[in-house]
Amino acid sequence: MTQNRSASLANDGKPLRRGVLFIGYAEGALGVGQSFRANLKAAQTTNIPFAIYPFKVGVETRLIGPYMQERYDQQHSRQINFIEVACDQVPVVFQSIDPGLLNRSYNILRTWWELPRAPEAWRPYLRDIHEIWAPNKFIADAFTHIFEGPIVVMPTAVEDLAGSYPGRGHFGMDEGRFYFIFSFDYYSSPFRKNPIGVLQAFLQAFPDKSENVGLVIKSVSEPYHFPRFKAFIEQASKNDPRILTFDKYMPRNEMLGLIRASDAYVSLHRAEGFGLGMAEAMMFERIVIGTDYSGSTEFLTDETGFPVAYKLRSVEPYEYSHSEGQVWAEPDVNAAADIMRRVSAAPSEGVSRGRVASMKIKRNHSPQAVGLAMQARFGELLEKL
Repeated sequence: MTQNRSASLANDGKPLRRGVLFIGYAEGALGVGQSFRANLKAAQTTNIPFAIYPFKVGVETRLIGPYMQERYDQQHSRQINFIEVACDQVPVVFQSIDPGLLNRSYNILRTWWELPRAPEAWRPYLRDIHEIWAPNKFIADAFTHIFEGPIVVMPTAVEDLAGSYPGRGHFGMDEGRFYFIFSFDYYSSPFRKNPIGVLQAFLQAFPDKSENVGLVIKSVSEPYHFPRFKAFIEQASKNDPRILTFDKYMPRNEMLGLIRASDAYVSLHRAEGFGLGMAEAMMFERIVIGTDYSGSTEFLTDETGFPVAYKLRSVEPYEYSHSEGQVWAEPDVNAAADIMRRVSAAPSEGVSRGRVASMKIKRNHSPQAVGLAMQARFGELLEKL
């Protein structure tokens, strides 16, 4: 601890409660919110005592209601804080939350980043962070040059998806048609997510509109988001009735139903911190096609799906924040189109890989598996503290 933090500890006679306070977007309808909720599920499988601080600053328009509300506690500090936000939101957390909940605890940051290097500008944001939990080696490596504390690779939890979901009829999808799907959030940058690449690959793979295939593009946005991207996708769907688009928020059960109703998930991303859509599709034993780059490579392999070749290129200033000196992947659309033709013509190989993928995701990323890893590290820290 720094001298100021040690002084705070010495001058405050109120004891810290044992256990962990999870600080994050428990009620946020965004990817990092879903990740946080999955981590809460993982923590629930352990015997580590924990409470939840539902952080809402900056996501007030994207709330979905309480989650594990019986564990909410915004009054009492605990030995460890688990904070899950993007690194540039760490100052917002420390400015918004009562310092008494942060200043005497061991602060773990669970964070995400999609490019090879975390920006140097973030170094001061980490001064009150004692440890980083990275979802994979790609993100861990990105932070090594700006953070001197421990960086622990802690796998991402993917919730058990067993249950009842709406079928194809609910979405206007044809029975007997082979559907590809891609889902993304405009807030996460369409340049990075690359829905246009998916559309181009589909149209190149299946130029004959009579072919019994389809493409679903699912997005979430605000009305003012990226009008040129939206116009391109809308025009493609008007020109080709096989292309279905849904640009709206869906309740989680409905969103998962859409993935489950499809045959193959395609992500021609230029960079991913993890790739939750791909992992969820694997849980459903679906065929997964994705760029062979960044965080998703830890679970998308030739054994579990169909990695797509790429070339590295510079990130343009207008494409992503902190792009200077950064690179990301440009996936090979021709290779992706070839794979799409291959798996739709003979799905058995893809289905077989999907079964392997499902077993591996459940083994390595289930709440129980991640809970065991969490419990081991929390246990070490609580023993020291």
